[in-house]
Amino acid sequence: MADRFKYAEVRQKMINMLKMDLLGPMEEDEVLEENPRHAYILGMLAPQSDNEKGATIEQEVDGDVSYDENVYSSDEDEDDSSEPVSTSQFKIPSSMGISFYVSALVEDFNVEISWGDYVKESTTALNKEGNEISKTIYVRQPQKETVKVILDSFKRSKEISLTNDSNVCLHVSKITLKKGFYLITVYLINKRQNSENDVEGLMFQSCIRVFSSNGSDIFLAEHICREVLSADEFYFAQRPILGRGRGCAAIWNANAEGRASAIESTFVPEYEFPSVSAALEGFDKFFFSMWILGVEKKKEEIIHRLNVLADSYEKWIRTTLMQDDKMQQLEFKDKIGNDIIQKCNSALERIRTGIQLLLDDSVSFDAFCFMNRVMILQRNIMNYSKKNGAGIECNFSDFVDPRNPENDFGWRPFQIAFILMNLKGMVDPENTEREIVDLLYFPTGGGKTEAYLGLMAFVIANRRLRADEADSFNRDGGVTAILRYTLRLLTTQQRDRITKMVVAAEITRQKFYPKYGKEPISIGFWVGGGVTPNKFDDMKDDTDDPIKSNKAKAQKRLLYKQLLTCPCCGKPLTEKEFYIDFQRKAVDIYCADDKCLFYKYKPVNKMKIPVYLVDEEIYAKCPTIILSTVDKFARLPWAAETNALFGRVNRVCSRDGYVAIGAEHSKHRKTADLPVSTLSECKPFLPPELIIQDELHLITGPLGTVYGAYETVIEDLCSYNLGGKTIKPKYVVSTATIKNAAEQTKCLYARKMTSQFPPNGFEIGDSFFIKEIPVKEDPFRKYVGVCAPGQSVKTTLLRIYAILLQESYILSLDEECNDCIDPYYTLVGYYNSIRELGGAVRLLQDDIPDRIQRIKKKYGMSKQRFLTRKEEITSRMQSYRIPEKLEMLEKTYQSKECLDTAIATNMIAVGMDVDRLGLMVVTGQPKQNSEYIQATSRIGRSYPGMVVTLYNPYRPRDLSHYENFTGYHSQLYRFVEGTTATPFSARARDRVMHALVISAIRLKYPEMAPNGAAMEIGSLSKEQLQEVKNLILDRLNIIKPSAKADAEDEIDAFINNWKMLAAQKKGLRYYVLKTDTYNRLMNSYGESCTNTEKATLRSMREVENSANMYYYTEE
Repeated sequence: MADRFKYAEVRQKMINMLKMDLLGPMEEDEVLEENPRHAYILGMLAPQSDNEKGATIEQEVDGDVSYDENVYSSDEDEDDSSEPVSTSQFKIPSSMGISFYVSALVEDFNVEISWGDYVKESTTALNKEGNEISKTIYVRQPQKETVKVILDSFKRSKEISLTNDSNVCLHVSKITLKKGFYLITVYLINKRQNSENDVEGLMFQSCIRVFSSNGSDIFLAEHICREVLSADEFYFAQRPILGRGRGCAAIWNANAEGRASAIESTFVPEYEFPSVSAALEGFDKFFFSMWILGVEKKKEEIIHRLNVLADSYEKWIRTTLMQDDKMQQLEFKDKIGNDIIQKCNSALERIRTGIQLLLDDSVSFDAFCFMNRVMILQRNIMNYSKKNGAGIECNFSDFVDPRNPENDFGWRPFQIAFILMNLKGMVDPENTEREIVDLLYFPTGGGKTEAYLGLMAFVIANRRLRADEADSFNRDGGVTAILRYTLRLLTTQQRDRITKMVVAAEITRQKFYPKYGKEPISIGFWVGGGVTPNKFDDMKDDTDDPIKSNKAKAQKRLLYKQLLTCPCCGKPLTEKEFYIDFQRKAVDIYCADDKCLFYKYKPVNKMKIPVYLVDEEIYAKCPTIILSTVDKFARLPWAAETNALFGRVNRVCSRDGYVAIGAEHSKHRKTADLPVSTLSECKPFLPPELIIQDELHLITGPLGTVYGAYETVIEDLCSYNLGGKTIKPKYVVSTATIKNAAEQTKCLYARKMTSQFPPNGFEIGDSFFIKEIPVKEDPFRKYVGVCAPGQSVKTTLLRIYAILLQESYILSLDEECNDCIDPYYTLVGYYNSIRELGGAVRLLQDDIPDRIQRIKKKYGMSKQRFLTRKEEITSRMQSYRIPEKLEMLEKTYQSKECLDTAIATNMIAVGMDVDRLGLMVVTGQPKQNSEYIQATSRIGRSYPGMVVTLYNPYRPRDLSHYENFTGYHSQLYRFVEGTTATPFSARARDRVMHALVISAIRLKYPEMAPNGAAMEIGSLSKEQLQEVKNLILDRLNIIKPSAKADAEDEIDAFINNWKMLAAQKKGLRYYVLKTDTYNRLMNSYGESCTNTEKATLRSMREVENSANMYYYTEE
């Protein structure tokens, strides 16, 4: 395979071609046969007089991509705050400029202005018949001039006409800042008097370059010229911002002190974002070998290796941080430095506590070894299934042979450190660390998933190893960890990794049976009804009812699509491998490969794949891990069976499995195949001990608000009493993009302490566990900006798509480039809404192919690319198709099935890991910077990536990001917005308060669980009702004390209303479909509700269908 620098060269060829096509020129003295006004769309300055009259380029009124509402509509967030500024015609600007800072001691600087004029001439040429005809050509005339600006020669501003052309002038403004600095802005203005249609009046390829007279570094970074001391400023000091464009972007080369000798304008800015490495100097990749860490007999060596990590971290804190020159500055030390060092020392102390625990406690050490054995087996299974699933002949035993070094895997230092930090809190439930919300904050693709998978494996083993018959809880089984995601795409890809870990854990359990428990280690996919069936009756055929039979078939298809391949061997699973048993309410899944451990015709020790897909079976089997989307927890007030997920079971049915406390369950009659079922009492399981929330930054806005409210009940159901103390679950959250995490976790989880790992150092490039790799050593992801005022976004978009698609095709035909072109062959188009994406669909059908044909002719290319394979990845796509789409994206350009384009919305912003993708075009700056980072991080995961961001010049926010392109991208993570969640705001309480009360009463008190028990609200004692109230009010004391009094009144009002309904003759149920016989306490949100019914969410993603507006008058 070619090295990364070769890929970077091919990538740069595409960027250069993009620049040449949009901006020009092909050469300094080029001669064009087409009007340059149409040949180029960037870098033009129109005569000021024309601009004032409104020089029209295209007769369109909207700066957005056109769309057809009948085809592309969506309930997605269509906030109008970023809509284009209203305009009836597009105007080419008449000026451009750059702003920068200098010291007040600087006397002067130079300004170099360059552009191209195109002169219209006539020449002769031969037509197809060989006759001589007259032909118009446009000859480029390069222009350049340097002007010295003396700062003392003016107070506020000065206009300087150029010698070459007196109708072209510079406008220089100067603002004096408090600390002895100037903010300078230099504008280039076209004041020619040509008519609006005269191409000779336009300035093309305009450029401004400011530089010092003697080559000294006179231009300063923004943070140097500011008075305010900010932790952000110091953290990003090595990536200084020295300038901003005005109608363009600015670029520079800064030294280590944040200074530069020159700043230049550009219309196609580039910024290469550096990669980061989790490797540490002095540690080879097998230093934390999973093989070694999984061998109990090597305890002394294991402890030694772990201590080396802790010692190295301590040395880094003492030398790199405590001895940093900044710590000599009293203000920095007191306001920033000491706080950063304290957080690092706290992390170090917790790491050492974890190591000491392994040394002192044999059970913890055993669980630690189990974790390592499971995680390396998971990696072995991944490698084997990938090869075997592709049809390559191989043997599983070869992948687990410890003598082969290729089968070994090592933890990244931050992964093992994070696990060590959390051991004490997981082993000792009374430890204060249990109360801490641990945030795993690491760049996308860095290995966060593996870190928390390892912690889950440890918790599973630790729980089972400590099982005791005398314990009031059963530790051998039950839901141990809940893993939640926010998007279907995320669960689709991530669950493959998690399922393989579960398979590895179950294989290990069986190997050492019964050491790690008698109950299977399993996983349940608890997701929406549109993804997996909720009930077995939904899958039953009815020969007398064709409609019901068709629905049943559709539900079965959903089931079959959830596991496309065997998680152990990688071979495809067909519907023949899914055995649906309606009598036992079970789905047994096997593999058709006779070499697989889960082979369906195995004569002895037959094993089924430990995955549960139907809600009813999940409740009955209580799988070890629940993999869920966050919105599924809106089921709590609707189904008493959800109690089982929290260990709250008290019976076991010989046919179905466990029965939740309070759930109605009768014995099953004898059948031809099964005897009469028995129902026996059992101990409850220990509640889930670990709750993991991935992609925390997505838990924001309305979703975060509803999520945070429901978390009140979820945490309570996961808590238990130990020696008079309430033991709560451990929360671990992860993200690559977040700000104000402590405030968010406080609102969501009512925990007062949040610990970020790894904690920051003094610089973004080094936090010990994460080190930045300079792009000169490792090309990574290059961002390219395009903004074309005077053009519609549609026109610019088709120009970008066409040139990139055609150029990648031409490079694929080049022997020097074809081994490096694959990452850039499939173009991923990212859109902020389905509406905007709709316009692109039509462009790909008609306009872009036409433009590609013109490009071929214009540049004399040998062949034309034909776009035959286009796909869409949006929320309108059915869940079962997600794996198919991801598989398509994996196809390389040599394959006939390779996609030309994949257009998508934020569906792909997280969780889509396709290594080959290296080219993305983002249309419009996303509303959230975190979304921009997450979406573009899908690109360049294995090869140097290229992201072209197309900015809408008619949206002020887009234009601002473009003008600050270099500064914004150099400090990308700094601009992530703080997230918002207001779980107990007035409107949030309107939506969910009643659901919390119903959930708490129905799931805490068994007698209130059945549907008919809604009538019995009056039987609850004052103490029981007060317990429910306190559950909510105690949380409000932490999250929003000011709302406590109102919330208490609302709870009392709801319960009184409930009692009133229960006292009526008609009778009351929590929910019934029809109200002929009974009233209902709840009705589905969005349905027509009576005054006595409460509209209740069935999904946390349901949003306001209408807004209530209240008008108050004072009397």
